[in-house]
Amino acid sequence: MQKQENLPGSKKYFQKISKLRPVLQKIAKTKGTPLFVFDGNEIKENLKKFTGEFKKNKVDVNVFYAIKSNYYIDLLKTVVKNGGNLDASSKRELELAIKAGAKQIIYTGPAKTEKDFELILKHYSKITVNLESKRELELLAKMAAKRNITMRCGARVYTKMQKGWTKFGMPLEQLKNFFNEAKKYKSIKFCGIHFHISMNKKPDPYLKTLKEVARYVKTNFSAKEREKFEYIDMGGGYYPESFEGKYTWNKKDEMNIFDEGNLMDKIVKDKFKKRYIPVKVTPIETVVKKICEVYKKEVLPILPAIQLYAEPGRFVSHTSMHILLKIIDIKGTGKTTFGITDGGTNIVGWEKYQFFYYVPLINLSQFDLKHEKPFVVYGSLCTPDDIWGYYVYGGKAALGDILLIPFQGAYTYTLAQEFIKDIPKVYNLS
Repeated sequence: MQKQENLPGSKKYFQKISKLRPVLQKIAKTKGTPLFVFDGNEIKENLKKFTGEFKKNKVDVNVFYAIKSNYYIDLLKTVVKNGGNLDASSKRELELAIKAGAKQIIYTGPAKTEKDFELILKHYSKITVNLESKRELELLAKMAAKRNITMRCGARVYTKMQKGWTKFGMPLEQLKNFFNEAKKYKSIKFCGIHFHISMNKKPDPYLKTLKEVARYVKTNFSAKEREKFEYIDMGGGYYPESFEGKYTWNKKDEMNIFDEGNLMDKIVKDKFKKRYIPVKVTPIETVVKKICEVYKKEVLPILPAIQLYAEPGRFVSHTSMHILLKIIDIKGTGKTTFGITDGGTNIVGWEKYQFFYYVPLINLSQFDLKHEKPFVVYGSLCTPDDIWGYYVYGGKAALGDILLIPFQGAYTYTLAQEFIKDIPKVYNLS
């Protein structure tokens, strides 16, 4: 048995799984599989953790949960009931935010249309729009004026830290011109700046962007003009203590790895000293502390009336859903047996765990969190690109065993697709 480096927070996560095991087994038996299981307590816990770190550093933060991370309606309602707001990036998401009862909504996304603005203006009292271009500004101003509405708006900018994101917003250097243009319209109340940074495992991009924005505003805006700025919105995911890793045999994230020789044979015979490399991230305590230091030192002296907005999606939702599957077929012989489950990887939308990421697979029926053994787990789609993983925690797998893929709340339910099979239903634990 190969000894592996533990995943970040594995002890804490395994304790939660052990506690939930009898409940999950009962759900699988009574509700069937495949199934998403939603745990609203995780949303509460993650929200409390995120906002609590800002409070420790004496900074008030307005949380706008990014709906795109997971749009399950009970999840959105849980965020709202626990003091969070919502961030929508489409008319569809805005409708969900309204249905969830959000008191404040940030609307962010490129290429906004008249239909987007029609719904925004219908609910204008609770919405702030982050505009991306002069075209959007002109269109919204015209539509708002016709309805005798004054619409709260900010500008989305990008800096040197947003490489590859030039599709979104405008260069920071254009912000002053955009600000002057917005002043021409009585139907527009310009009041903020938005920037977006995603998938960062270190705080540096946030810190450098905040500093760059602060320098620009100080240089290009008068003290009176700065009074117009009510918020600075840090968009993008704050990477959580992720319960996953990368396969050692596919560090380059390739999709053709099985074309090369006997790789699968090596995997099932446990020939790799390290099966996976844990994804390591900077703890949220450190990330928030450093953000708050820069915010208080660089931003507040220039914009003393500013409020800090943040859009955590992944951090809030990542532990809130689990996937339950059942082994319905076992094939192969000897040590090279493998299982086929009743759910395919359309449940997560792509070949996430076949090629790119390791996540623990746990046999709830043959429960054992100390021993992880090679056992390839396939989905039931009519395609070979349908593997859940290569190792399973537990005893020898048997027909009818219930498998758990834990902590699948971020960008799985959202990306699920009706490819060959239906998207499973969600069971709400509460």
